[in-house]
Amino acid sequence: MNAGKNLRLGVNIDHVATVRNARGSSYPDPVRAALISQEAGADGITAHLREDRRHIVDQDIASIIEAINIPLNFEMAATDEMQKIALNHTPHAVC
Repeated sequence: MNAGKNLRLGVNIDHVATVRNARGSSYPDPVRAALISQEAGADGITAHLREDRRHIVDQDIASIIEAINIPLNFEMAATDEMQKIALNHTPHAVC
């Protein structure tokens, strides 16, 4: 078995945004979490943009894309609105 050779770490930052939103504050910052993950060696970031914006919000996506230089993967519903956002931001992958 080649364990470790092909393993890559993707960090999902949704719950960082969930805590921020529950607090009604600007922290913890999902962009900072993405940057810390990148600096720690993550191979990619995953963010779930929900239709109700309960976790990640639109501005988070734009800010994360601007801040990181590793792949950003979107988790999102298969709706026209989400498709438009994905096409506008061109993430590494969408699921």
